[in-house]
Amino acid sequence: MSRYRTIQQWYDILSSRLKGAPRESIRFYSIEAFPRLMHHLETHKTECEVCRRHFETLDEMSFELGQWMKTDAPEMVNFQAELEDSVRHLRSDHKVFPKGLWLSRFVLMGILVGILGALITIVVVAGVVIGGVLLTGAFIGMMVGWIAGKNKERKIKKQNRLY
Repeated sequence: MSRYRTIQQWYDILSSRLKGAPRESIRFYSIEAFPRLMHHLETHKTECEVCRRHFETLDEMSFELGQWMKTDAPEMVNFQAELEDSVRHLRSDHKVFPKGLWLSRFVLMGILVGILGALITIVVVAGVVIGGVLLTGAFIGMMVGWIAGKNKERKIKKQNRLY
């Protein structure tokens, strides 16, 4: 049996700690990725002192998190700062990224390239329906970006650099 808790176990732990917290606050503070982050920090805390420190601080803060959300306590600012520091550390030192980051980046780039291609088509080809070409370009770009983003995340996940 693994000595580290699974992501599902972290979801269960944090669900009980956040019992009664407003759903709006959970969405506002982007707590959905928190269990995956805690799992990743826990698995790396023996190898990295910074990960250990972030893990212990966030774990301790999570006991009060539900109450802080209910009362909109000023400690939430400290929690958010600690969360951002831990994400920044994982990104810069360990090259670990949150799930969906690369997918959203590639989709956005695909849409922009698709619209740019559509604009070039509108300028070069006479008599095209502008709205249709723009919509088609954006859609094709979005689909190409989605496929590229999924491939990138699949490769990163195989390297265990995705949380």
